[in-house]
Amino acid sequence: MLYSPSVKSLFFIFLLGFASALGWASQAQNFGLDAESTGRVGSVTAEVDNAYSALFNPALLAAKSQKSFAFSTSQTQVQFNELGSIVLPRSQRRSDEPEKGNVQIPAINQTRWSLGFNYPVFLKSVSRKAGFGFALSGPYEKLRGFEAHAPDDFFSMRYGTADAQFKGTVSAALEIIPQKLFLGGGASLFLSGMGTAETRISDSPSSRLNMNVVLETAPVIGLYSQLGNSATALTYHQKIDPKFEQDLTARIQFSGRDTFYQPLLMKSSLYFEPESVEWDWQQRFEVMSLTVGVSYQFWNAYQAPVLFTETEDFLGGKLRTQGGGTQTRNTVNPRASVSLPISRTLKTAVGYQYRPTPLTDVSGASNALDSDTHIWGLSVQKTFPTSWVSETPLTFGVFGQLHKITAREVQKTVPEVSGGPGFNYSGNAYLVGVSAQADF
Repeated sequence: MLYSPSVKSLFFIFLLGFASALGWASQAQNFGLDAESTGRVGSVTAEVDNAYSALFNPALLAAKSQKSFAFSTSQTQVQFNELGSIVLPRSQRRSDEPEKGNVQIPAINQTRWSLGFNYPVFLKSVSRKAGFGFALSGPYEKLRGFEAHAPDDFFSMRYGTADAQFKGTVSAALEIIPQKLFLGGGASLFLSGMGTAETRISDSPSSRLNMNVVLETAPVIGLYSQLGNSATALTYHQKIDPKFEQDLTARIQFSGRDTFYQPLLMKSSLYFEPESVEWDWQQRFEVMSLTVGVSYQFWNAYQAPVLFTETEDFLGGKLRTQGGGTQTRNTVNPRASVSLPISRTLKTAVGYQYRPTPLTDVSGASNALDSDTHIWGLSVQKTFPTSWVSETPLTFGVFGQLHKITAREVQKTVPEVSGGPGFNYSGNAYLVGVSAQADF
């Protein structure tokens, strides 16, 4: 299964911008990801000094004046409050009859790594700067995971999904107007899986399973402009929606002929990141820098990570697992951050993001859980001069985030379904990490 989405036309918007002299990272740059499960505090797409620019806004690759390499690692913990005494999902019942009990969504703990590299070049033939870069990230436990839910299971829509996968972005950029306007593009890379399984029941039983791992892509386009103490950036990200597919075929042969034939298809979404258009603006003042941004996310294509099965009946008709529909809406996600220098080599930043939920109706049979979330972030970074150990400036940082998942009251339209008659959903997420960046 190879996914090659078409790129929607990207409208041309840019404001006069900022030649950034900040030698340190924003909160998002520190952990190197803009995944759904961690959210984003700080607006990295308006900061030219960014080793993760291939992942965020690739236009920044041409705006940089020197090579940079960055690495970070972080630990995330998500805790959900108990849902209360409600109708249990089928996987937790002792019989097929409706049964009530307390439901606790398991806490999520994850350790993650990320790295980024950029390489600026000067093109003498056109008298313009260009840049190339890559950004990679994933969990320590494994580079690829698969977790599917039954249609009536309780699961968090955002946390513990996108970040549990390997992700990479490779990009290139070109200076359009010297010192003022830059354009870049690239492709996000992610893993998907598909396969076939065949079991033969005969005098010599045998079975075979073929599973293919496919590297798929989704485009990213960036525009960046700068002038004086201001900068602005516009970025387009295509959706990321890798699928898991597994074909199984059961056959029973008698005298060399099939007497029983039953195909089965299993299919699920591995994880989902929405298509988005992002705008960021940054202003540097004498004593601080202010960054504001907004992300418009398209959730109409969201598919829950539910394992669906499909087979044929005796008449050749399709029988498919039925799950509750998930109604979504597009969202506007504003963010802002402020950076303050403590000394010449020590700086700190604080940020906030409001992340509204795209789920409009949670009263049906679906138990995909999500709510409005407030995200606060803090980072502190120390830069060592070129005389320390080597001629390469080194910057080390620590950072953290607090996610407050707003309490949401859920009332089921059918009290007998899983989750009925209703419950309250809420929780908190915490993230801490360290980062290192070197300029060459």
